[in-house]
Amino acid sequence: MEKEIKTHTLGKLRVYLNNKEKVKSRTVLRKLFPKNTYIHIIQLAKQCGIMNATVYTTHAGYSNFGKISRFSYETDNNSLTICIELIDTKERLQDFFIQHTSIFKDKIVVFKEVEFWDTDTL
Repeated sequence: MEKEIKTHTLGKLRVYLNNKEKVKSRTVLRKLFPKNTYIHIIQLAKQCGIMNATVYTTHAGYSNFGKISRFSYETDNNSLTICIELIDTKERLQDFFIQHTSIFKDKIVVFKEVEFWDTDTL
């Protein structure tokens, strides 16, 4: 039995932001306990049917020409850059980006075409 690799073209959308960024809200509860932007983006991606959503943390870096931040056991790490990666078809990622343009304002957003691999038994 031989296996053959089937390839499909998908897209990868990466969004870079600071861990400390919060979603602005009008409700009193969310003003007291604001939701992290990266969690909000992941939840929106799930609701929109995006195939894959992952958040990567960093040990050091900066985003959008900002200050360099480094991980430390002794201090607050909220200013570290994080990366949200969404994977799906280019069209679906474009629709998601257009629907939620306000969230992506002033953020570094990068798209790249990638191959999705699957096996097929012959």
